[in-house]
Amino acid sequence: MGMNRNVSFSLLGLIMLLCIGVAASSVYYQYTYSNLQSKYITANDSLQKTMSDYQEKEEILDAALQNLTLSERREEVLGEKYEVVETEKEGLQTDLAKANKAIEALEKTKKSLESENKNLRSEIDDMRFDIIQLEDSIDKLEDDIDDLRKQVIGLNATPVA
Repeated sequence: MGMNRNVSFSLLGLIMLLCIGVAASSVYYQYTYSNLQSKYITANDSLQKTMSDYQEKEEILDAALQNLTLSERREEVLGEKYEVVETEKEGLQTDLAKANKAIEALEKTKKSLESENKNLRSEIDDMRFDIIQLEDSIDKLEDDIDDLRKQVIGLNATPVA
């Protein structure tokens, strides 16, 4: 009777540890996924701003190129402005390329985390199934304990010949 009770408490402890582990894993991966999602949104916003700046600079550059044909004197002034704008454009293109690489890396990490999250959810479902089976085992063991108690009571009630 004492042994079966220890087994029941051991199984109950194991179930509790499994539940705590599943809950902790779920919270950790949800937090990691949310953190990555916010980083992705920030990087995407930065990319949009860089693209907008890039388009503005490109429009300024186009206007400067059209004005170059008006006169030779203005050609030198606009030529210098063109070089400045061209340098900025190249810098923006570099920034845009870096931002695109960062977004690609974030998307890969996001896909990886989504896959890991899916695997964890599958593990959680498996663990829930295991918990149900362990609970069934506990119920059967408790029924066995009750049967054994009844047998002991019956043996104690039977007069010894």
